[in-house]
Amino acid sequence: MNVVKTIYEDLPETVKIPKEFIHKKAEMILLIDDKSSQKNEKKLSDFFGSIPDFPERDEQGNFEIREIV
Repeated sequence: MNVVKTIYEDLPETVKIPKEFIHKKAEMILLIDDKSSQKNEKKLSDFFGSIPDFPERDEQGNFEIREIV
């Protein structure tokens, strides 16, 4: 079994592997640092007011009152 360990400070879009590993059975495990990924994370408050002219709903009418059986 061969092992390659590479630590990236800024993960590229593609990852280069050694030529001797091409077309071989392999398992790739990525461990992502949660602290660095949180800076790009969107929160619900980021989208607040994103549709300022959203139309009001029309009257929905009278709903029947159902008995609980």
